[in-house]
Amino acid sequence: MSRELTRQSVRQEADGSHLDIEVSSRELTVRVALSGVLDEDGLARVINKTAPRLAGRGFRVILDGSGLTHMDYRATRALIRWNRILSQFRHQLYLQNWNDYLKAILCMEDWERELGLPVGFYAPPSVLRGVHP
Repeated sequence: MSRELTRQSVRQEADGSHLDIEVSSRELTVRVALSGVLDEDGLARVINKTAPRLAGRGFRVILDGSGLTHMDYRATRALIRWNRILSQFRHQLYLQNWNDYLKAILCMEDWERELGLPVGFYAPPSVLRGVHP
């Protein structure tokens, strides 16, 4: 799809890397809806907004990428580091609704190998049941 056909907000057009983050939680699940462009600075904001919701161990963190238009490949390594930190506290990081373009960026940095899962890993329906944005 050409750039002209891709809808972007005026704000996103202006700075080229705007990221909207909406965090919600229910029981042991924290859902983070992302829209815009995910880069290293944006991921740091995601982590800072998510961390206060992780009081304890064993949380499921779901990153909903349905609103993402792009991901800077350099953010993948930071995402892997965050996944390792979450694992130390028995939290699980799930990616939901990440399109093929975004998954290709993740695969360039061996995301699927890091998790020991097949390409295209998503949160299974049993994890998502009853969790709404």
